[in-house]
Amino acid sequence: MSGPTPEYRAFVEAGIGVCMSVIMADGKFTQDEVVWWEAVRQRHPLFHDVPAGEFSPMLQRVKTRLGAESWKSLVDEWAGAIPEKFRLALFTLATEVAVVDKELEGKEPEVIRHLWRALTIPDDAARKIFMDRIERM
Repeated sequence: MSGPTPEYRAFVEAGIGVCMSVIMADGKFTQDEVVWWEAVRQRHPLFHDVPAGEFSPMLQRVKTRLGAESWKSLVDEWAGAIPEKFRLALFTLATEVAVVDKELEGKEPEVIRHLWRALTIPDDAARKIFMDRIERM
């Protein structure tokens, strides 16, 4: 079988989970967020090597789990699957999606705070990244 390795697929699914945790924190998956995902899937180095035919089922699995399980335990699980060298980039990406719909609502700030701690991003650095995204809204 060619294509991405199982380890890479697991990492990608964890990255999808981290971002979808933020997206679903306000209880909806807007058209802006759908468009954002498609752009990210195609261009972002963390995701672009996964074919659309594999990415979509990963996204669906994540959405199903977020509907059935505790978001906090899922964020902890997915954050733990992200290699250290990708954690800051993934956190930055997750903060981008928090404001892509030009609103910050629901549990989005709580999920972001939990995420930066789960990814072991220092508080000052995480706050700066998050506030930079808020200012760009």
